[in-house]
Amino acid sequence: MAGVSVERLEPILDPASLDLLGERLRAARLSPLPALARGEGWERGTPEDWLAALIEDWRAYDPSVFQRRLDSLTHVRVLIDGIEIHAVQQPAVSGPAGSGSGSEGALPLLLTHGWPGSFCEYLDLIPMLTDPAAHGGDPADAFNVVVPSLPGYGFSGPPPAGGLTGIETAELWYRLMTEGLGYRRFVAHGSDIGSGITARLARDHPDVVAGAHVAAGMLPPPPKPWSEPETTYFAEVEAWTAAEGAYAHQHATKPSTIAAALLDSPVGLASWIGEKVVAWSDVRPDGQPAFPRELLLATLTLYWSTGTIGTSLLPYWRYRQAPADTLRVGEGGPAPVAVTIFGGERIPFPKPPRELAERYFSLSAWGEHPRGGHFPAVSAPGLLAQTLRDVFRPLRSGE
Repeated sequence: MAGVSVERLEPILDPASLDLLGERLRAARLSPLPALARGEGWERGTPEDWLAALIEDWRAYDPSVFQRRLDSLTHVRVLIDGIEIHAVQQPAVSGPAGSGSGSEGALPLLLTHGWPGSFCEYLDLIPMLTDPAAHGGDPADAFNVVVPSLPGYGFSGPPPAGGLTGIETAELWYRLMTEGLGYRRFVAHGSDIGSGITARLARDHPDVVAGAHVAAGMLPPPPKPWSEPETTYFAEVEAWTAAEGAYAHQHATKPSTIAAALLDSPVGLASWIGEKVVAWSDVRPDGQPAFPRELLLATLTLYWSTGTIGTSLLPYWRYRQAPADTLRVGEGGPAPVAVTIFGGERIPFPKPPRELAERYFSLSAWGEHPRGGHFPAVSAPGLLAQTLRDVFRPLRSGE
């Protein structure tokens, strides 16, 4: 039935899937490599010794720890015209003085993840946003936080056959926040796939989206002429795509082929996702990715338990089939958009110049940091929390 409905949800990691996972991990068959290839780096993809260690850790992983963390959160299921959306909804603990309860005085904030992530990326960030006073911040900067799972990811239901465009997902998020959760005004942040969705949400609904922040992904080429920094950037994008973009090309052209293998093999799933987590994460001083092993194992368990790895690839397919979904110069709309470039990845992403972002957004702030990587909510949650407090503070007067 058309419309929007909301109910509480208690997400459960499927016991039968977990039993099967244990069987598959115990019987895991790793690819035997020649002796000379053992101990090699990542040039050929996931190294055998690294993958073997990850599989051993996954065998020893206790999903009940992850389940208890899920149980500590407030979850809702929002049904929007037949599409089922899971979201974590955490109200503010503190709020501006004289505003009543923290949740009543706090600015609503929508956080959108990307691939190969999940809502779990934001679990360490959420308390910094809902209770800034407990994390060295000002109580007046508190947010009511909403973290949905993209359609086809985690505990959300599948998207329509063929997937959804970024524009269509942004429309779902608008209805989730307004019709579903009752917010008249909110701000939004996104990274990876979520950055495009967030930008479209701000563009299409400036009446309720007071502002947006994106951890910049790659921006599309605008019509020429290009400036020298733009020309350099797009040359870097071309080189990066040739060297590192095989996964995206596979997702965009033949997602069902790779999905069949990843859905059936936890070793394949761990290799496909683990390689990207290592490549795209910030690097700790000891050389290890700034993406906790526990979170990687929880993410893998979530994908396996929910059987969503196949549907998680569909945004790439849909984007290729719907070129009209591409951001266009001059269509940014009036809502202010802040952009932050986080660096430090093991395989650096090309960094767009500010002048390119100004073509696409009503740019309200620009920041560049040498750390944070592709998963700043994981690698540098304190830095991201402070960034969100700063960029959205001027927008609180209209609450």
